[in-house]
Amino acid sequence: MTRPVQERRITWTKDNVHPLGGYRDELRVDVGSMVRAMRRQFRLVMIFAAIGLVIAVLMILGSVPRYTAAETVLLDEQRADLLNEVSPLPNAVRSDTAVQSEIEIIRSRALAYQVVDLLNLDEDADFLSPPVGATQQVIGAVSSLTDPLARLLTPAPPVSETPADGDNAENAVPMLGSDLEVTDRDRAAQILRDRLNVSRLGRSLVIEIKFSDFEPRRAALIARGYGSAYESFQLGTTNEIAAKAEDWLRERLDVLEQKSTEAASAVYEFRAANNLVQVRGNLLTEQQQSELASKLMTAAADAAEAEARLESVESLLARSKDGEEIIVVPVVGGQIGADTDALRRDYLDARLRYRRLVDQFGAEHPQAQQLSGSMALLKEAIEVELEQATEASRVAYNISRSREESLRTDLQAITGTSDENLALRGRLQQLEAISETYAQVYRDYLARLEVTMQQQGFPIAAIKIISPAEVPKSASSPRKKAMLLAGLLLGGMLGVLIGTARELLPKPVRRMSTLRQEVGINCAGLLPGEKSRDDAAWKPTRLRTIERLAQACEANRQKPGGLLVAVAPLSPGLEDHHALPTALAAHLSQNGARRVLLIHEEKLPPEAIPGPNAKGPETVLLQKVLESWSEQAGTETSDVDLNMMAKFLRDEFSFVLVALRPLSLADRSDPHSWSYDSTILRVPWGQVLPGFVTDALMDHPRFHSCLATTVLEDAELATARRYISAGSYEELEINA
Repeated sequence: MTRPVQERRITWTKDNVHPLGGYRDELRVDVGSMVRAMRRQFRLVMIFAAIGLVIAVLMILGSVPRYTAAETVLLDEQRADLLNEVSPLPNAVRSDTAVQSEIEIIRSRALAYQVVDLLNLDEDADFLSPPVGATQQVIGAVSSLTDPLARLLTPAPPVSETPADGDNAENAVPMLGSDLEVTDRDRAAQILRDRLNVSRLGRSLVIEIKFSDFEPRRAALIARGYGSAYESFQLGTTNEIAAKAEDWLRERLDVLEQKSTEAASAVYEFRAANNLVQVRGNLLTEQQQSELASKLMTAAADAAEAEARLESVESLLARSKDGEEIIVVPVVGGQIGADTDALRRDYLDARLRYRRLVDQFGAEHPQAQQLSGSMALLKEAIEVELEQATEASRVAYNISRSREESLRTDLQAITGTSDENLALRGRLQQLEAISETYAQVYRDYLARLEVTMQQQGFPIAAIKIISPAEVPKSASSPRKKAMLLAGLLLGGMLGVLIGTARELLPKPVRRMSTLRQEVGINCAGLLPGEKSRDDAAWKPTRLRTIERLAQACEANRQKPGGLLVAVAPLSPGLEDHHALPTALAAHLSQNGARRVLLIHEEKLPPEAIPGPNAKGPETVLLQKVLESWSEQAGTETSDVDLNMMAKFLRDEFSFVLVALRPLSLADRSDPHSWSYDSTILRVPWGQVLPGFVTDALMDHPRFHSCLATTVLEDAELATARRYISAGSYEELEINA
């Protein structure tokens, strides 16, 4: 009972307790605690949600309706390609960056000025002075209070020193825009930009232009004005760029024309000065060198072919002289001689007939011997033909070699002559390259100038208005449903935050288990207050709590003597200070054999004083008891022997209940420690923290040492149920 108060864990989880293994470090979510917390703070959340809803309704009623007109513009790729054909510069690809650039152009101040001039908005008083709703008035009033403070906190800009002498004053450069004034045209342009909304529809090339105004027809006119101004801006920009490009191109063409003429003249003068004749686009020496090189390549190929033919014929002749049978003579000069062909046929025919005779009659046959002689003669004739072919191939090879050597000698002679003019030819090529470069650049700029001149008269913009703005039929703001939902959600979220903060803060004592677990003292139960009188559980809960208090008193009584019980509230503020002692005394006196005395430290109200014939406990003031005992003892009231008086009261009465003042108002730690056989502490429900109870008991050790039990008084049963776990013993006791 005297253990210190444990620090209350601010969490919605509970330890996973194992009945055999003890406490574990693992935590799990206590869903029941979370549900009870939400149930406790539900009313607060609903109140804040209702407040947010009311604020949203007031903002809707205090706002001036606005109407939004929309116009859609297509960035036409086909027109852009057509414009690109006559444009001096290539058209940009319609990437995300390009589309975003077009959106920023529409939002620009330059386009806003065009719309103002187109619709004369700077002369429209209604446009320049729009109506102001109650919400805007409140915001303006707040701004009027905060703006002076903001200007006061803003540091002053640095002041530049003005030159004092006359020389510096004369040489001072005037600052641009130093005399700028805000005109109606500027104000109208700023209003346009503030109410304009430009966006891209998805990933398409369609741009939507929206404008909000308090007058629907004017909103549609301004949206259409933006579409027309955007189209005019593109046409004007294209023509302006083309005009500037034309002027620049003409200046460059004059310079390039002069430089191209000078470069061509330098080429002709250099050729005439160095006698460099050009034939078919080349110099004469270069032409000759090219022809000789071509002939040399042909002659080299012919010589190689003749050499190969000679080697082949010589190989056949050598094989023939070694006895090998050779009947084919290579072609010489591209034709086969008639005599050679006849000899080959006769030899083949004779060899065929010879083999047949030998196979039938043998080699000794006369005809076979005759054919053998004929074949020998034919073979000698073929060998002679082969020698002649060899000699002819050698002659052809020598001719090809001689021609190749002659061409090679001529080429070397020409090459040696051109090396002497190598520097001249290099200089000539350099001059020709410079002349050709200037000529090509001149032609390109001339073509660009022609295209630019065409573009100036080409009235096509790369955009197309596909959906002109129409007069809106309904207001676009305030968005009633969205504002109501936002007010409801924001209010509810604020209520949730406040409720969460309330749940995380230390809570006052509202449960019997709180006193047992966090303070370490017993609790007899709840004593419902007058606010719960309509609750069906009010009467049984009250009777059960008083019964438990009576049982605690009887358990501490030591027969045959009586029991002095001190009943003290923890703090003032109870609904009925005298109700509990009176009810407890009445319950203890229900047994006729008992005498119960109820002593009040404070003066009783008239309704709490029982009548002379009333049955039940005897009621008396503490001061009267002291005075009566002092008269019997013949002493002063301050000198009364309290121990003797307490012994007398125990002997005379079964129970003596002393209703003390609140412990927090006592002048001393234990002002009536003589009377404590047992004590009952009355804790106001939902008004004090557990630490307050602990501190009070530590300040009254005698009262604490005799503490039998406590009671939570003036409880609200409806609220208490939200703090008690479902299905717990406390809930069953309340709802029994």
